[in-house]
Amino acid sequence: MNDTEIVASIILTTLLILLLIAGVTISFFIASRQRSKQQVELAQARLTYEMELRQVETEVSEHLMQQFAQELHDNIGHILTCIRLEVENKKLDHPGLDKILNPVETYLDDASHQLRLLSRSLNTDYISNVGLDNAIQIEVERQKQLKKFDVHYEHDYFQSSLDKNQELMAFRIFQEVTQNAMRHSKAKNLYVSLKSTPDFELCVRDDGKGFLVEDMMQSPRASGLKNVIKRASMADLVCQVNSMLGEGCTYILHNKKVSVKSVL
Repeated sequence: MNDTEIVASIILTTLLILLLIAGVTISFFIASRQRSKQQVELAQARLTYEMELRQVETEVSEHLMQQFAQELHDNIGHILTCIRLEVENKKLDHPGLDKILNPVETYLDDASHQLRLLSRSLNTDYISNVGLDNAIQIEVERQKQLKKFDVHYEHDYFQSSLDKNQELMAFRIFQEVTQNAMRHSKAKNLYVSLKSTPDFELCVRDDGKGFLVEDMMQSPRASGLKNVIKRASMADLVCQVNSMLGEGCTYILHNKKVSVKSVL
C-alpha cells in the first residue's frame, strides 16, 4: 500500500468516524427533543386533567348549593308561612294576644327575609342572571342584618372583562372571605369595593385582629384561606392577601394580567 492509499484510507476512516459521531449526536438530539415534547405533552395533559377535575368539582358544588337553595326556599319557607298563618289565626281567635304575638310576627318576617336572601345567594342561576354587582349587594344586605359587623359597600361596576363563570367564582370567593371574617376576625367593620374599570378588582377589608399570612398558610387552620386561593386560580384570577397582627386583613381579587407586588 502506497502513501496515497494510506492517506485515502485515513481520510475515509476519519470521515466514517465523524459520520458516526454526527449520527449519534443527531440521535441523542432527536431523542432529547422527543423526551422534551413528551414531557410538555404530559404536563399539558396533567394541567388539562386538573382543570377538568376542578371544573367538575365546581359544577358538583354549584349543583348541590342550588339544590340546597331550592330546599330552603320550598321547605323551610313553607314551614315559616304555616307558622305565620297559625299566628294570624290565633290573633283572630284571641284578640287579647295581639301584643304577645306581634313580636313573633316580626321575628317570622325577619326569618323569611333572611331565608330569601340566603337562598338567592346559594342559587347559581339567580346569581348568573342578576350579575356580580347585584349579587354582592344582596349578600351585603344579608350580612348587615346579621349585625356581626358594619358592612360598607362601594361599587363602580359596569362593563366587566369577566365572563359569567368568573363572576360566579368571584362571588363565591366573596362569600368565603366574608364568612371567614365573620367567624374569625372579631372585626367591627367590613369594607367592600367592586370596580370594573380600568380592570376588574374586588377588595374586601376588615379591621379585625389580623394574622401572619405565611404562618397561617402553614397551619392546619388554613383551609379557608387555601380554598380562596384555589377558587381564584380555577377562575384564572389572582387573590392578593395582606394581613398583619392587630391590623385586620385585606383580600384583593383581580385579573391575572394586573401586576401586584405580593400575590399568593
